[in-house]
Amino acid sequence: MFSKVFTFLLLALVGSILATQRSAEPMGMADNLKLMDLMMRQSRSGENIECFPVYLPILQEIDTQYKIDYTKCWSDRQSGASGIEELYTIPRDNLSSNAKNICGPLLECEQKEGSSQLVFECYEKTGTEKSTPLNNLTLDGAQLAREIAEDFRRIDIIAEACYGSAYRTYSNDRNEAESSLEYCLSNGV
Repeated sequence: MFSKVFTFLLLALVGSILATQRSAEPMGMADNLKLMDLMMRQSRSGENIECFPVYLPILQEIDTQYKIDYTKCWSDRQSGASGIEELYTIPRDNLSSNAKNICGPLLECEQKEGSSQLVFECYEKTGTEKSTPLNNLTLDGAQLAREIAEDFRRIDIIAEACYGSAYRTYSNDRNEAESSLEYCLSNGV
């Protein structure tokens, strides 16, 4: 009976590992391989395999909670990035509008009918008129670029702290559950 249960649990664990998608998200694959090795060694002796039905669901719940916590960190980071982009939509639109107002008249110089001299005089006059607004546009763009970079840096710091906290909890819970499983395998239920 125990060998059938054990075989089923081992197959379920292998299936779970193989079904797990591979991405940047940590999945605890090394922990699952360690557990499979432990199960294989224990199956040879046949002793205390009743521990697996007790502790495998606990380990699975820890893995599931870690995926939930990690995904929340990622989602919060994405929401933060979207919020930052939304926050800077109006300043971006304003700079784009200013750029069109500054550059539009310069581009219209080429469309003037007449001699090259008239085109060059248009560039001279319009360029002189638009040089201060263009300089201000450059300074405003630089300031906004620094501000948005700082905002993204802040949400990245928060996300990294979240990922770290999720992993710390996972690692501690997983180590505790594995220790309990190993104790059970050594001493029985």
